[in-house]
Amino acid sequence: MRTEHSQKDTTPTLIGSVQRALRLVEAMYAENGATAKRLARITGIPLPTVYHLLRTLSHEGYVRHEGGSFRLADDLPLAS
Repeated sequence: MRTEHSQKDTTPTLIGSVQRALRLVEAMYAENGATAKRLARITGIPLPTVYHLLRTLSHEGYVRHEGGSFRLADDLPLAS
């Protein structure tokens, strides 16, 4: 018996908040740090969302906040 698969079955499930967080990480890397307002502008992510994501990334040790600018931590907590 042959089963028809719709395109929906082959489309991966993507998590938008993870995609937005990765866009912020990429932007901080490219800019070598930036204000939350600048990150919101260059990523197109709403400023309140940028603040929530930055707070989470900071709490997890991926981002540090210094002098109004957010940048990637020197020692990212990545598995070796």
